[in-house]
Amino acid sequence: MRLEPSAGGVDLPRRIRVMLAGHGCAEQVRVSLTGCLGYCPNGQVSAQLLRNGEVSEVVLLDPERDGAELLPHLPCPSTETP
Repeated sequence: MRLEPSAGGVDLPRRIRVMLAGHGCAEQVRVSLTGCLGYCPNGQVSAQLLRNGEVSEVVLLDPERDGAELLPHLPCPSTETP
């Protein structure tokens, strides 16, 4: 990960895990550190979502939001609508 420490650096995966745990979906999601996945966005992080072992989509994350952009794409109990 090529983020500056002030933008999250290698601490970002831990912060994403904490955010996911707070929404009850940490058990369904695995967070792994990778390269830019071919997107290399300036100031953002690429998150690749896999479903059934296949890439379903790539979501761009703002490091300051600790992965909150992932929530609409995940089966988190606290984000599901009744």
